[in-house]
Amino acid sequence: MNETPTTVASALTLSGITKTYPGVTALDAVSVDIAAGRVHAVLGENGAGKSTLVGIAAGSVVPDSGTIGLAGREFDRIRPAEARESGLAIVYQIPALAPSLSVVDAVLLLLPASKRPSRRTAAAWVTAHFERLSLKIDPHALVSSLSLREAHLVEIAAALASDPRVLVLDEPTEALGPEETAWLFGQVRGLLEKGVAIVYITHRIPEVMEIGTDLTVLRDGRVVGRGLVADFTADQVVELIVGRSLETTFPDKPLVPAPDATPALEVLELSGPGYDNVSFSVYPGQIVGLAGVEGNGQRRVLRGIAGGGATGGRILVNGQEVSTRSRRSASAAGVVFLPGDRIGEAMFGKMSIRENAVAGALRAAMPGGFVRRSREYALTREGVAGLAVKTPHFEVAVSALSGGNQQKVLLARGRLGDPKVLLVEDPTQGVDAGARVDIYAFLRELAASGVAVVVLSTDAVELEGLCDRVVVFSRGRVQATLVGDDVDERAITGAAVLSHETASVEVAVTARRRSRGILAGETQAVVLLGLAVALSIVTSFVSSAFLSPLSISQLLAATSVLIFVGLAQLVVVMTGGIDLSIGSVTALSAVILSFFAQQGIGYFLIGVALALAAGAAVGWVNGLLVTRLSLPPVIATLVSSIAVLGLAQVLRPSPGGSARADVLTTLGLAVAGVPLILALAVAIAVVMWIVIQRTRGGRALRAAGSDPVKANRMGVRVPRTRLLASITAGVLAALAGLAVYSRSGIGDANAAQALTLTSVTAVVIAGASIFGGSGSALAVAAAGLLLQTVTSSLAFLSLGLSWQYWIQGAFVLFAAVVPLVMVLVRRGRSPGVRGG
Repeated sequence: MNETPTTVASALTLSGITKTYPGVTALDAVSVDIAAGRVHAVLGENGAGKSTLVGIAAGSVVPDSGTIGLAGREFDRIRPAEARESGLAIVYQIPALAPSLSVVDAVLLLLPASKRPSRRTAAAWVTAHFERLSLKIDPHALVSSLSLREAHLVEIAAALASDPRVLVLDEPTEALGPEETAWLFGQVRGLLEKGVAIVYITHRIPEVMEIGTDLTVLRDGRVVGRGLVADFTADQVVELIVGRSLETTFPDKPLVPAPDATPALEVLELSGPGYDNVSFSVYPGQIVGLAGVEGNGQRRVLRGIAGGGATGGRILVNGQEVSTRSRRSASAAGVVFLPGDRIGEAMFGKMSIRENAVAGALRAAMPGGFVRRSREYALTREGVAGLAVKTPHFEVAVSALSGGNQQKVLLARGRLGDPKVLLVEDPTQGVDAGARVDIYAFLRELAASGVAVVVLSTDAVELEGLCDRVVVFSRGRVQATLVGDDVDERAITGAAVLSHETASVEVAVTARRRSRGILAGETQAVVLLGLAVALSIVTSFVSSAFLSPLSISQLLAATSVLIFVGLAQLVVVMTGGIDLSIGSVTALSAVILSFFAQQGIGYFLIGVALALAAGAAVGWVNGLLVTRLSLPPVIATLVSSIAVLGLAQVLRPSPGGSARADVLTTLGLAVAGVPLILALAVAIAVVMWIVIQRTRGGRALRAAGSDPVKANRMGVRVPRTRLLASITAGVLAALAGLAVYSRSGIGDANAAQALTLTSVTAVVIAGASIFGGSGSALAVAAAGLLLQTVTSSLAFLSLGLSWQYWIQGAFVLFAAVVPLVMVLVRRGRSPGVRGG
């Protein structure tokens, strides 16, 4: 076939790219030249190396050898941020959007620095950009609240906003419906007119034939074909991809069922959030498809049948009414649901193929409740029979498989669950042409065995070839039911987009969290401050001495210690880790200070600098252990905690190093009754809050903690972010040592060990996610005040030490419940439910 014309300027050149993983050669000396102003399709089966190749071009994957030519420069490797600044934008198959970020923050993080608006104008800028693209997505929504379709659209919008020279689209239409796909192709044609190069990866050959100019086909990490799209037929492209001729893509459909046949599944007047009065039937041997423009209720209906919130109607399986009030009751009735989000919702990514395959048949796999490995292997082999799962053995983690093989394992689980009804959401999303044939044959075989198969798909061609009956939705109701020869792409698409249905149920977008001011989202901080004030008032009624200037001064000084250790723990927890060395670093800092406080203010300031340097050094070591040696944070910081505590005890075997009077006077300074050390702690908390919420560094910190893989693809240097967080935690813990020393005036290596647990308590009460990605410095400061108020109140309330733990535990429980209550309140205020 003809090669790409050499007269066209190259926008991206990948030369001799090789990438290997343990036991696998993902790419073997692959070279691709992407021309400006053209659409270059990169094709191949799952696992052929397509995503690895574009990941190398975008900087999220490091090649073993080869070069990357971009923007007139040549790179051995390139970082994501560097690629973006050089004019390359990428839309990944799985959107690279960190879940804990808002849409605005995610877009800003994806943009190159030269294209990024100021933080002050960012929300208005993103809103205007979405309006220009006709996207109805709330810029203030959290990424975690978006549907997969919306997340794809946000990432596409961010790529378009970067004004790219090269745009890489990796399976961009898998989660999009026909209207969104047409919208995307319109954007692509506009970019081509500007001379932008498009790299297009897809399993949908008709899309390649529609907009592609050039193509390169990969198989097993090698280039097996390249040329002009116009020189190939669709069948020739498929043959290049799979390495063999496909006699037929879809299996034969069965004969029309007898008039007196009993439906295998009957859905009668089903209603629920986002849909109303839905009825259809599935006869033995048939496959029924659910179709419609995304967001019109069909997805909700499928999940409603699976026990996901139907509020009315009846469901009959083989003539018998079954309960679908919950997933458990639906499953007990033989209804098996396979979600489209394989790793996020359907599968256990870190568990093996064997464990995932038998997850729906645990009674059969574990008779008597005990594991029988031989039985599990036998069931797994039975489940994957005929599906051609590509794996060396069944102990491979399912997340290591390609998308097509993951889908096959999920289908194997459905088969082993002994289903009477199989509900499949997007069965071939992200699946290559060869695997699709296997999956279609599997579903037809299952239907022929008497299982009622219902398939939801956004691909009208797939519905036409696979399904015997297609139910088309509009506005939460059935718009049309197509049977027999009427099941074709034109009729399905036409029924979906030409509807005049006005349903009684309004399908609306779920209310999302919005920014309502500078302190928006700080409900937890306000609640904690309110609890501290309430407890103070109660204690003052019992003993008025609690509110004496001396008592309050001591309480506030002690609060500063808790604020510092809480902030230190917060910055590490936000990266998804935990720091068990905080108490030891605090003790070491106080011990170091004790050697200088006896010699006056000048020497004491030198001691402060050394204490902070020691804290930073411990944080640096912790960070290196986690980022370079890949030690779990718990182990890394436990080891350093023991070492640091040992050093502190060597320096001060017994308490000592009393401060001079002038040093103590300086440390005890207060303004209007507020200790300066507390003012310093609060000021640092405010600065941290601003950094976390309103700077690029803060967005990087939240992104790295919520999803490091996606954060890396967004351009965040995750290891460096974690290292800086560890160093910051060490410095803050050293400041806590300063606060401890200001209260006691002596160095004691054993005086701060309980502060590690206290720091964790403060972070939990403050509502930070222990999995990383979110947290508020202001809430941590409020939590420190509450915890110290509890401790100080005990002496005035004449309660024993055990009450400290009871009361503190009660506050922890209450504070933990507050975010859950707020979520329920927001749901209750929601104007509707997202359909589809």
